[in-house]
Formats: sequence, C-alpha cells, structure tokens
Amino acid sequence: MSDQQDLLDLLQEIKAVPKQQIKQCDMPIGIYLQESENLHTRATADLAFLNTAGMTAELLDKLLPRIGALRTAQSNWEELNTVRQDAKENWKIEWPVFMAFREDLIDNMDFAFRNKEALIRKMNAIKEGDSQADAIQDMANLSVLGKANLELLEAINFDATLLDKAAADADRMSGLLAAVNGHMYVDDESKVIRDQAYTLLKQVVDEIRNYGRFVFRKNPDHVKSYSSKYNRDKFNAYKRKQAQEAHEDA
Repeated sequence: MSDQQDLLDLLQEIKAVPKQQIKQCDMPIGIYLQESENLHTRATADLAFLNTAGMTAELLDKLLPRIGALRTAQSNWEELNTVRQDAKENWKIEWPVFMAFREDLIDNMDFAFRNKEALIRKMNAIKEGDSQADAIQDMANLSVLGKANLELLEAINFDATLLDKAAADADRMSGLLAAVNGHMYVDDESKVIRDQAYTLLKQVVDEIRNYGRFVFRKNPDHVKSYSSKYNRDKFNAYKRKQAQEAHEDA
C-alpha cells in the first residue's frame, strides 16, 4: 500500500485527533520517520518477547500505515511551504517594480487631469490608502479611471496600453499577495493534518517503546533500540558541552 493511500485511509482518524491534544515533534520529521521504521523492524524481531508483557501484533500492525500517512502529510506540507517561499521570492522582486509603475501612472494621470476638479478628487481618493492591498486596488482603479478618460491621457501622449498592463499587474499582484499572506489569516490545514498525523503515530511509537523498555530493562544495549537515538545523541552532546565549559571555567 502506498504512503498516499495510508493517508487517505487514516484521514478520518487523523482529523479526529483533538487540536488541544496535538503534539509537536522535537526532531526533524524525516529522522522521526526513520526511527519509527527502525522501531518496526526491531519490534517485529522481538514480537515474541514483547507478547509476554501483553503487547499484541495489532499494535505493531498500526505502525507502518501511520508512518506512511505522516510521510505523505509531511510531503504535502513541504510542498505548500515551497509554493509560499517561491511566492515570497517573486514578491520581493516584483513589488518594487509594481510600485514604480504605480507612481509613474499616478504622475501621468495627475498631470493629464490637472484641470478637471472632479478627476482630481477621484485621484486623491485613490491615493489615500497606504497598505499593500490598497496599492494593488489603486492600480485597478487607475486602469478603470484612465480608460474612462482616454482623450485626456492621449493629449499628453500617454501610452494607453499601459492601462491594460495596470489591470493585469493588479490582478497578478493580488494573487501573489494572497499566496504570501493567506496563511496568516486562517488555520493551515496542511500543517494541522501533519501535526495530527504525527500525534497519531507517536501514540503507537511511545507505546511500543514502553513495552520494549520494560521487557528488555535488564539488557542495556538492547533497550536502546526502544528509545530515540537522535535524542540520546542530542543529550550526550549537551552533556559534553557542559563538561567542556566546566573545564574551561576551572
């Protein structure tokens, strides 16, 4: 069965994990997934011993599908992040160009409409906002206003095709702004599902590790298979750093 199918099969159970019970992974997800795969291999080999403490094969059978579901959920989240990062990079490049075009358009229209009081008021109203969303709407409004008064713009030899460009740029930048900022206003479903999938997998991983640590508690080398190597290495590195700092201060 594919990882994608695992996610589809478990999606209802994943979404049922209450948000207040969601756990956050304390290591890179890729490492956690590999450790979970390693745990499955170890526990499968040790299943007869684990059975003596009451662990059933059904618990072990839950492990691989949950690993696959989390792997797919993580990939979906990473893909979304890539899209957002691309949008941010494009925004950095395009926004200054867009604003320079807006200012040039305003300069031309202010001059072309300088003797028309009603149009001057409309131009002033367009220029009132100062947010990015306002600037984008300004460009759309300038396009409409310019097309309604083409004869005045043509009188100053203004290129009327720039009004179509203004409308197109406003539409494109509006979509780009939504891609960059949309996640700030709504819960990110992809991330929530990823975290719920991790929580569901962690429940099984923790339980199998509990059995393993109990069953092999008198075998220090074997019992390590039922704990996180990543966290052990991280803890040992921290202890070495503390010892080194204590030695340097002595």
